[in-house]
Amino acid sequence: MLEIASIGFLPLGAKREKATIELLRKHAAAVLDVVKRFEELIIAFSRRDLKKVDVLGAELDRAETDADAIRRKFEASLGEGAFLPAFRPDLSRLAERVDDVADVTQDAARAVRWRGQLIDVLAKAERKKAEARAIREGFVKIAGMAVKTVEALQGAVDALISDVEKSLKETNKIELAEHESDLLEEKLIKTLYGIEKLFDPISLIQAKEIIHLMGEISNVAEDAGDVIQLISYTFSA
Repeated sequence: MLEIASIGFLPLGAKREKATIELLRKHAAAVLDVVKRFEELIIAFSRRDLKKVDVLGAELDRAETDADAIRRKFEASLGEGAFLPAFRPDLSRLAERVDDVADVTQDAARAVRWRGQLIDVLAKAERKKAEARAIREGFVKIAGMAVKTVEALQGAVDALISDVEKSLKETNKIELAEHESDLLEEKLIKTLYGIEKLFDPISLIQAKEIIHLMGEISNVAEDAGDVIQLISYTFSA
């Protein structure tokens, strides 16, 4: 498999190609850092620590900016001639899809930060009905699953050049984690609608939007995994 990858990536071993792939790996790692910070933010939110939510939100914004800067360097390196022309569009598409993960994570984080009052609404709902606690706990579970999905994505990107077979195995992990995330999202929304009378209409809509955005992190990660599969099969042809 390594030999096949080397053929597909001619001239693999050149200094420019190695440096460019290292940028792709750094970008994936930076995006994973963004998602991990999001999980910390959601945990703080669930604990009603809104000051920490704001601090973590600001850190997440900076991490997303750093990740985007790495992606631009990667794109510039491709534009300067790294890799054969036939492979550049797919590699560029991969970087864009991975960057989309950071973008949607930032959107989810902002939705939580800008709706801090929702945690008070959830607390009141929990006092009225213990079942409502599942919403707050569900936020944490979906955020954790997002981390799991993006960890697999980072692993797939990291192994893409050195071990195509391993990279494909990681994309399978992405698909499984994304499916589990979908199930969590569906269950949580059903729970939310089951107790919707405990919420005012605006809060109900806001809670559903946040749940959807958190689930979207894993969905977008799966899209990036699909690109990795395409690239891997191309290299193996």
